[in-house]
Amino acid sequence: MGIDFIILPYNDFLKGENLGFRDRDLHLILEIIKDERVRRVVIVERPRSILTLFKFRKLSISGAWKVFDNLKRLNEKVYLFEYFNFGVRQIFEKHLWFDKVYGSKGFIDKFLTALGYLGISDFALLSFNPFAQKLVDSLDPRFFFFDAIDNLCLHPSLKNLYDYLCDVYFDISNKAKLIFCVNENVKKFFEERFPPSKNKVIVIHNGVCEMNFCAKSPDDLRGIKRPMIGYVGVISKRIDFGLVEYLAQNRSNYSFVFVGPFYGDVRGWVKRLSRLKNVFFLGERHYDEIPNYVSSFDVCVVPHIVDEFTLSNDPMKVYEYIYAGKPVVSTGIYISRELLDFVFVAREREEFLRYLDEAVRVSRDDSFILRQRAGIKEWMFWSKRAKLMLDKILAAIQPRGIESGESTS
Repeated sequence: MGIDFIILPYNDFLKGENLGFRDRDLHLILEIIKDERVRRVVIVERPRSILTLFKFRKLSISGAWKVFDNLKRLNEKVYLFEYFNFGVRQIFEKHLWFDKVYGSKGFIDKFLTALGYLGISDFALLSFNPFAQKLVDSLDPRFFFFDAIDNLCLHPSLKNLYDYLCDVYFDISNKAKLIFCVNENVKKFFEERFPPSKNKVIVIHNGVCEMNFCAKSPDDLRGIKRPMIGYVGVISKRIDFGLVEYLAQNRSNYSFVFVGPFYGDVRGWVKRLSRLKNVFFLGERHYDEIPNYVSSFDVCVVPHIVDEFTLSNDPMKVYEYIYAGKPVVSTGIYISRELLDFVFVAREREEFLRYLDEAVRVSRDDSFILRQRAGIKEWMFWSKRAKLMLDKILAAIQPRGIESGESTS
């Protein structure tokens, strides 16, 4: 029979369907819904306003069909709940708008009605979204689990919400049976800051998809001179743009290529760096195209600022770079112990430059490439990370069972 799950992602499932599932929560969700121990899954999409409705107006999920108000069926066991709030307050309230909508009577009533239609009354709830905690509190599930992803209390763009997020994390620490996170620093933060989380927090690192890193070079890389130093991911303030400028100016014979969407107030730096003849910002690409870019780079880099937030991350790009067999040069951010032996970690600009030269040198060494690829072990694939998470969840449920299926195997 299996267990029914309600899942609250942090990122938009619809966007993932159309631009690729590139985020931790979406990777884990995709794997969890495949597991035969899972009976039915209701994915609660982030609420949308006129702002996001316009943004996503051309996006759709192939094969999905509406079965009830606000409810679409994606396949034989997966449903997507969508809710639209046609006001404009999201523009002004930003993240707190989600908090209000998730907790609103309209949202909760619609969702409970959808659950009633499906005949789901007893379920496990897995949330990746602290802004949806009011919905969790209203549903009051017997079995509540939370994945913290990164430590959002330390996110640069959420500094004004520090107290709010700490209050939410404290509530989660009291009510969740288990809390998952990406690294030991986040675990320590929870256990020291929120005592009720003690003995509940489990580290499950990020992972990598079993991608085909082929040699097909994207058209927009043609004409860019080698050696090509590449970065894939969101172009945000966590990038040390001053370091990038220093590297580009001191290695004018290297090309620095950035692939990813812009987030936050980074346009000034992007414009400044784009004046350099050897720096290229290519914009967002579908996640399925990323292996082609990574395969085409000679060296991959993670030039992130080292601060409390980046020390709470576990960059997925590092796993992808190594899986592709690429030399990797990073600043002193958090790198999983599993991968440290496969990354050149620089503590200062001059050291980063030296490591970059060394990485270029070994980038054509077949034995080095094979060694890098061997650094990714089977347990690092998302399928195995998700299985570990589900194993922990089901072990926590098993003593009491759940109405939709006492068997968890």
